[in-house]
Amino acid sequence: MDLFFNELSIEGKKSIGKDSAISLVRVYRSLRQYEITTCRIASEDNQKLHEMIQNMPDFLNIRNFYFAFFRAPYESDNVEKEQNEYFEHEWLHNGKPCIGLPLAVILKSAALSICEDGWCDAFVDVTKDGNAETVRNISTEQHVDIHIPQIQAGQETELVESGLQIKDKKISLRDDHGADILMEFSKRLVRCPYVVSVINSLPFNSHERRFIKKIRGEGLIEIVLPWTDKGYGVVVQTTGRTMKETELIGKIIMEKYGGV
Repeated sequence: MDLFFNELSIEGKKSIGKDSAISLVRVYRSLRQYEITTCRIASEDNQKLHEMIQNMPDFLNIRNFYFAFFRAPYESDNVEKEQNEYFEHEWLHNGKPCIGLPLAVILKSAALSICEDGWCDAFVDVTKDGNAETVRNISTEQHVDIHIPQIQAGQETELVESGLQIKDKKISLRDDHGADILMEFSKRLVRCPYVVSVINSLPFNSHERRFIKKIRGEGLIEIVLPWTDKGYGVVVQTTGRTMKETELIGKIIMEKYGGV
């Protein structure tokens, strides 16, 4: 299985940060645990990214990984079999033509992005002839564990979106200390397309350090805000129809909303 480099993640750049380069190395090490060792990249982007990394002080520590991981061009036997699916449609991200993201969709794989400028989410969107498609995106080692087991299992979990407008998603909280903090967090949380509603507050969990406290049946997830002194938390109703779906939704929520 190959990944596909998201060329938009270095568009307009002359360099990348040291932390981004370190993150790239960590992603590679995590991928190797799943026996994934190749990321397809366009020749011109390969040259550009290599020059960015080559100018970094610790290039020698990165060089061996780089040449082992990135393979130009995008084309491979698998890509050639599916190339018509790319050329016969208009693929865009925020109005910009792209290659790596669509190939990840077409080949049922994942894109690899440099974790900068909005490319640090586990999922990104493209449009195919104006219709939205979700792309698995890897830019941190945590993303590897979210995506690769699902892909390798050959059992793509088709998550169902709620279909509700954000303004129509109900937020029900107890009138307790910290309700203002939970309300602010809940208003962010209901932006997730897989969240149906916030159905209640949790009792205080001042010693809980996990963001996802518990995955429950019927699509319920218990979330604690470990950065609060009292450990404020909520119970969220998601669209998860099985434990597997709800666990995946939990990982998505953790990735997008699990920080301060």
